[in-house]
Amino acid sequence: MQIPLVDLRWQHRLVQDELNAIFQRILADPYADDLTYARELEPMLAAYFGVPEGCAITVQSGTSAQFLALKALGIGPGDEVITVPNSDLPTTSSISHTGATFRLADVEAATHNLDPALIEAAITPSTRAVVPVHMFGRPADMTRIRELAHARGLLVIEDATLALGAEHRGVKAGLWGDAAFFSFAPRKVLGGFSNGGLVLTRDPDVAHRVRLLRGYGQDPSIMEKPIHERHQQNGMAGIAEGYNFKLDGIQAAVVLTKFPYLHAWGELRQAVAERYAAGLIDVPGVTLPAPIGEDRHAWRNYVILVPPAKRDAIRHYLAQNGVTTSVMYAPPIHLQPVYRHLGLGEGSFPVVEALADSLLALPIYPGMTEEQVDYVVEKLREAFLLDTKL
Repeated sequence: MQIPLVDLRWQHRLVQDELNAIFQRILADPYADDLTYARELEPMLAAYFGVPEGCAITVQSGTSAQFLALKALGIGPGDEVITVPNSDLPTTSSISHTGATFRLADVEAATHNLDPALIEAAITPSTRAVVPVHMFGRPADMTRIRELAHARGLLVIEDATLALGAEHRGVKAGLWGDAAFFSFAPRKVLGGFSNGGLVLTRDPDVAHRVRLLRGYGQDPSIMEKPIHERHQQNGMAGIAEGYNFKLDGIQAAVVLTKFPYLHAWGELRQAVAERYAAGLIDVPGVTLPAPIGEDRHAWRNYVILVPPAKRDAIRHYLAQNGVTTSVMYAPPIHLQPVYRHLGLGEGSFPVVEALADSLLALPIYPGMTEEQVDYVVEKLREAFLLDTKL
């Protein structure tokens, strides 16, 4: 049996007729207007999150979403932003590209998320914001993070790229901060055929600045009109130096088609996670994801911990038996070559480093069958039974 880490074929078969229909609309559009489908998708997203109209802004990617959120909130040269070391490089590079400086704080071992108790020590007079990452789809402790940040006058910008559909204390991930950003990359919780992203805020002024920067810096009230209407305008209205960060029309159409299935597909991910937990709970050496209580996990990834000395052999055995696994976001950011100049060597963030040596991401996706889950469990059990050879 061959089981990839992610398999999108099931969901694409499910929506194939709908995709074909919307592609026919695209082919029939004489202008190939990128914003046609974003104009349909954005109100749906705003309604889903319960934010004011215009406050869910689709953009080119999760990376551009983070960059625009930071810029729209005024983050720039001289500012510092606190975030985590166990994420992808865009989490820190987006901060750097605004001219600001990132500062790292370690995470909780049980959740892989920013440890609220360690934020205070990372704050300096230059700190302007905190960017918690909802790692693997598990919401961070936003109650404590927001309380601490606001007590110190700091902005909170949620990295929810892995957490569409997650909830903390009944509130959706993305609604706890001053802004949030999501990813619609193909293998995220909800994705297009290529990159896409979303900036979310409750503040119409912040949303306006995001829209302004997204579309070349031209007046959004003109720039976001249908192309045939824009052609009736006399000239352009460039009021800022912006970027070309609009969501591609095809990706917007794909996400628009898939969006109604978000909750149902989330339930399927939850079922896979529960079946893994039931099958692996008694395997010595395996640490399962910590219980989440009343919160809701998006389960973009199902990540277990295994003994570091055995991980490579376990992965090799699983691969030999057709099971693809992954080691997510390792080595940590501070140990990546690009940041060597910061002097943050091994031991700087011991919890993140220990997790990076132990974590193992198993296949999980909507449409994964019980037979497939059980097969992964069986092969993982076999790997541990071969302990003397590992």
